[in-house]
Amino acid sequence: MVPRMVLRGFVATWIAAAIVAASSSARADAAEVEALIAKGNELRRAGTPGPALPYFQKAYQLARTPRTTGQLGLAELAAGYPVEAEEHLSAALESPNDPSIVKYRQMLADALTMARAQIGELAIAGSPAGAAVAVNGRDVGVLPVSSTIKLPARNAEIVVRATGYAEQRQFVPIAGGQRHQLTINLAKVEQPAEPAPAVTVAATPPPTPVGAAAPPAAVVVDDRARGGDGASGSGLRTSAWVVGGGAALALGAGVALNLASVSNRSDFDTSCANLPMTATMPGGITPKQNGALSQTQCQDRFDAWHSYRAWSIAGYATGAALAVTSGILFWTSRPTPTATHAHAGLQCAPTTTGLSCHGSF
Repeated sequence: MVPRMVLRGFVATWIAAAIVAASSSARADAAEVEALIAKGNELRRAGTPGPALPYFQKAYQLARTPRTTGQLGLAELAAGYPVEAEEHLSAALESPNDPSIVKYRQMLADALTMARAQIGELAIAGSPAGAAVAVNGRDVGVLPVSSTIKLPARNAEIVVRATGYAEQRQFVPIAGGQRHQLTINLAKVEQPAEPAPAVTVAATPPPTPVGAAAPPAAVVVDDRARGGDGASGSGLRTSAWVVGGGAALALGAGVALNLASVSNRSDFDTSCANLPMTATMPGGITPKQNGALSQTQCQDRFDAWHSYRAWSIAGYATGAALAVTSGILFWTSRPTPTATHAHAGLQCAPTTTGLSCHGSF
């Protein structure tokens, strides 16, 4: 028995504490609500309804009573939001027996009439069905819009969009207390048709009469293959000049390297004679007996001679290959004459100093 009585006492104490806490919270909320309403009314009387509006909105969020609802409607009307003001003023007047409404009923009714005088209605229809509709930057549905839209009495911006259709934007003047009908039909955007591929039909020549000489066969010349005066021919000629320049550089390098080889050979022949050598140099060459260079220097002269000679031969070969390529490019890109024929050729022959090449066009 004792534990059960203790439990009952504990539960009763907890319920009483919860009721007291709730009552204290309610009193605190009521005090905060009244303070917010007082601050908002102070700003409204000072002629600043805009800054006053957040105080009434906060009070309405804390306690949605007929008093806070009516006060919010009055603040919204003063701040220039008649649509929202009508909603809250109508809701407040639905509680006619509330003390705050009984006291200020006439003022709230007059404010509601004023709000409705500043509101117009807009009905929107059109096509295509399902097109998105936005009014003053706020989405209101899709075509056809099922209900009329309440708007303040001023210009309203209506935007209608749909995939595959051109967007349409209109400004509609809204008059207070009137209903407006708007129909918007979007124009479909035509996709550009892809051009059909060009088909070239070869003309069939007429039959040749019996005994008459056959006409010469028509020759089709492709400017892209032979260059001509078109862009392709110009590109081939440019490449020919570039390759020809490379051939000249390679041949020039071959000549310079050949001269260096000859110079090292001359130094070796004239300066490597008095060295105490018992063996010949690589390649079966024996130094002469009237030089003044050391054995190491003579070896350097010998190595440089052979190295330069090898590189000069490589330069001649590269230059010759580039020259042949340049000649082929010039030949390919030449304009084809109607009555004359041009000939091109490249001739190369060994000389005492290397390889000599020249071309004719």
